[in-house]
Amino acid sequence: MLQKFKVKAESVDYTQSHTCKVCSHIFTGLFCNACGEKIPLPDEKSFKYFAESILNGFTFFEGKFFSTIKLLLQSPGSLSHNISEGICVPYMKLVSLFFLANFLYFLFPVFDTFNSSLYTQLTSLGNHSELATSIVKQYTEKNSMSMEDFQNLYQNQSTNLSKLLIVVLVLLLSGILFFINYNKQKFYFDHLLFSLEIYAFHLLFNLLALAHFFVFVIWFARQWGLNWGILLSDSVFSFLTQFTLLYFIVRGLHTGFQNKWYWAILKAVVIYYLIIQSIHVYRISLFYITMWFL
Repeated sequence: MLQKFKVKAESVDYTQSHTCKVCSHIFTGLFCNACGEKIPLPDEKSFKYFAESILNGFTFFEGKFFSTIKLLLQSPGSLSHNISEGICVPYMKLVSLFFLANFLYFLFPVFDTFNSSLYTQLTSLGNHSELATSIVKQYTEKNSMSMEDFQNLYQNQSTNLSKLLIVVLVLLLSGILFFINYNKQKFYFDHLLFSLEIYAFHLLFNLLALAHFFVFVIWFARQWGLNWGILLSDSVFSFLTQFTLLYFIVRGLHTGFQNKWYWAILKAVVIYYLIIQSIHVYRISLFYITMWFL
């Protein structure tokens, strides 16, 4: 019985011809030289091979993840610059890092920056909130819904949409970077990579790591009868995230695009302002898109 779980010694005839089951190409060896498909081996059906695959996959991901995060935090702009220069093997793909950050942000939310709750839409977005309140009132009256039922319906739809629409912010930022930081030696792809790096940093460090660290500090202080809730207020947390994001952009422009420090600072201020404005427009747009899909 246990023999089924053991890996047998590999016995492959590398001179034998095989017909690829994908493209029907005839080849010798283990891999089709036309499409890259690999012939299955009996050893790969063993439990040991399965266990080793899981371990290898985890350690491979773990190694790339930590080397990517290390470079992301230590040298802003270097990650996108290295990948653009063809140094890709040591790091995760930036698009994969961004979607991982996106997934974790929605899985462990502290703030609703990219998934504005109905309460935020109706109370915290200025003139838009007044119009949104009127639209919601008309919708609930027309469909004979309670506010609680509508809130649940809205939040579910809004969350699903925001996971996809956040990509629009990345594309918008890449266009801003391409325009403000135009360089004949750089392609649009280079700016897109830096845009992914900026949002990956903002999601992972500011809205996940820093936010949850402050949540823990507030909880710990409460155990001693202290109220440190101010740490998550606009005067503290927002200031810190604004500083870290601005610093990241400045370093990224200097390191990844070889801007002189004074140009990097000037451009970063403009880029940061446009990021804030684009997020504001995104949050308002999210409301109308969500209402359209309801």
